[in-house]
Amino acid sequence: MSKLSIIRLHASVSIKPHNWDKFRQMVSEVKSIVASEEPGNVLTHETYYQENSFDCLIIEAYANENAFLEHLQKIQPLMNKYNINWNVKRMELCGLLSAETVSILKESVKDGEFIFYNKIF
Repeated sequence: MSKLSIIRLHASVSIKPHNWDKFRQMVSEVKSIVASEEPGNVLTHETYYQENSFDCLIIEAYANENAFLEHLQKIQPLMNKYNINWNVKRMELCGLLSAETVSILKESVKDGEFIFYNKIF
């Protein structure tokens, strides 16, 4: 597998305090979905947080753009169900992605910083 075909996403997000419990429940359900996905498609899917903070770091990696898009499609019902009020402060995206996918992700970062890396040494 080419290292360039791997899609990597790092997102620093801030959750509104009144949504914290809903966010934790959603993350738990997303983990169940990830566990059921095709082996080898989701390479990393982790959410870190600091104690006494509502800030999180989401780290994801996928085998390729198709695996990434399939994952997004599978979790969309949860995103609609929980409708979390959060702010993406910074998103870094790496890999070979279509302009359409990059545009969709960029639009999801309203007031934050969006960085897309599409070249690898």
